[in-house]
Amino acid sequence: MIATFLRFADYPLAPLLIGFILGTMMENNFARAMQLYNGFDFILERPMTMGLLVVAVLLVVLPSFRTYRARKRAEGVADGD
Repeated sequence: MIATFLRFADYPLAPLLIGFILGTMMENNFARAMQLYNGFDFILERPMTMGLLVVAVLLVVLPSFRTYRARKRAEGVADGD
């Protein structure tokens, strides 16, 4: 059923496969890091990790902010302008 939904929604296959393969590896390594460093302390202790986390958050938030801003600008423009 999920495959049918993804096919009709035109999801590309390659990124999904990469996500399924790398997702498991990422979960295992994250769990290992949480056990080695007693929780989220490793994020605050290492500036490179914190920097990468900030960049990741910006890459997730920035496109939605741009879409919101473009929508607000489009509302202010009258038809025919």
